Amino acid sequence: MNIKVVGDIRVGKIQPSLTGNPIVDDVLIQHFCDRLKEKLHSLQLFVDIIPDHFFDATQPCADIILMDRRIISDLPDELLMNFKIIDIDHNDILRGNVTGAFDALKRYDTGKNVSAI
Repeated sequence: MNIKVVGDIRVGKIQPSLTGNPIVDDVLIQHFCDRLKEKLHSLQLFVDIIPDHFFDATQPCADIILMDRRIISDLPDELLMNFKIIDIDHNDILRGNVTGAFDALKRYDTGKNVSAI
């Protein structure tokens, strides 16, 4: 199982962007992924953290998805109900702040609420 980070989507009818600039989005999302991976590795938790710029709600996926809360609000609920999604704050991705996502992943692991609010 992997953890995918969705901060923008570059395919389909709805293409939300993190900043409006795909090059900047790449760097910011990768930075967030790297910081989260470091935090998990420090606890001896070795999982792949993958930026996903091409999220497709029609393709099933067993991975945990950390998704920008703004994207979740743009997508119909029925498209997202078959995924394990943890919503994360838009500004956390921009700033590389992984604390909320990390705490939400810990709650997810214990079966508690998985919002990163």
